[in-house]
Amino acid sequence: MARLSDVTRDQLAPEHQEFFDSIASSRGSVRGPYGVLLHSPDLAARVAHTGAYVRFDLDISEAQKEIVICATAREIRQQYEFSAHARLARQAGVSEDVVNAIATGKAPEGMSGIEASLVKYVQELFRNHKVSDETFGEVSGHFGMQKTVEITALMGHYLLVGQILSAFEVELPEGVQPEIT
Repeated sequence: MARLSDVTRDQLAPEHQEFFDSIASSRGSVRGPYGVLLHSPDLAARVAHTGAYVRFDLDISEAQKEIVICATAREIRQQYEFSAHARLARQAGVSEDVVNAIATGKAPEGMSGIEASLVKYVQELFRNHKVSDETFGEVSGHFGMQKTVEITALMGHYLLVGQILSAFEVELPEGVQPEIT
């Protein structure tokens, strides 16, 4: 059972309702991490602002973003985050085999090119707390330094989101099955 209920718009002070509206507008609704984060409205607004940038404005393909997010969720064993973004990855054209390989920890096996390098980048940073020169070179050589910084921030954002989801035991939506093994 979740440790906190989602904050509704009516529960917020009038000066904070704009944060709720902004989050709902950019994401379609307020749920998951943002339902929890709105217990601290100013923090929710700041996290949502960063999240909107790395998720919606980062200039890499949707499939690549979702691979990074799914790999991050897998590394921190965050089912809610993984399930939400595995669905988006599939919609962005990521194959079921790749989603399953990430979910089971087998990726980057069966992957090639920059997608495999992105998964290695995520895994190395979370597992080793550093990235090898080879993997860093693959990612930065493909994307350039600015996008490599932004990809790393994408990972950091979803680490933060995952920690909120885990600490407050936000449950998977009804009917959604865990995918991470």
